[in-house]
Amino acid sequence: MKLALIHPCIGRRPGEKYIRTWQMEPLPPAALAGLTPPGVKIRFHDDRMEEIPFDEPADLVAISVETYTARRAYQIASEYRRRGVPVVMGGFHAMLCPDEVAQHAEAVVVGEAEELWPRVIDDARHGILQKFYRQAARPSLAGLRMDRSIFEGKRYLPIGLVEAGRGCHFKCDFCAVQTVFSATQTRRPSEAVLEEIRLLKNQKKLFFFVDDNVTSNLEQAKDFFRALIPLRIRWVSQSSINAAHDEE
Repeated sequence: MKLALIHPCIGRRPGEKYIRTWQMEPLPPAALAGLTPPGVKIRFHDDRMEEIPFDEPADLVAISVETYTARRAYQIASEYRRRGVPVVMGGFHAMLCPDEVAQHAEAVVVGEAEELWPRVIDDARHGILQKFYRQAARPSLAGLRMDRSIFEGKRYLPIGLVEAGRGCHFKCDFCAVQTVFSATQTRRPSEAVLEEIRLLKNQKKLFFFVDDNVTSNLEQAKDFFRALIPLRIRWVSQSSINAAHDEE
């Protein structure tokens, strides 16, 4: 089976260079690659940096969609579907607007992919893709493994994107994160994150923890930050402002 993973850009004119500062390794396709069972040949195409080879043979195309990339994602999906290749879409926009996304794909993953993706692949292999795959409860991130081999040969910035936790416990009414995750956060085991950093340390100048709110659980965050000290890395992340009131 041949699987094409696509990371759509916000949109650009043909031949126009994409914004360089945004050309970081995208984690969603790496996560899907890590979840994909053996026996599947994976090809990854980053729409921000290269032309998508629509005529390259593929049995299934997977696109992770954000609201700001939805229009471009639908254009890409249309090109593949016109060629008879089934498309599955997931991501935040698919969780927020599944019925809209379903108009542009054979299958829609509504929820986190950790427990759903192997089933999607198996159904695609047998030609029985379902219209919707829904994750009822939040899955554990304990076994999350990024397959970064799909990035080889691509000219990304030397920034290591790492996910330590997902979601946020705050209920801010303006935020899609709490809408999707119902104001909850799940975290990976700290040792798994530290081991990932150790493997990437010699390749990256800066680490970016992509967590929705790295200090959502402040005590867990402090333990994690202390564990980072011996690694002597430079890192950034995003945090809720309440952390500024904690003197430590």
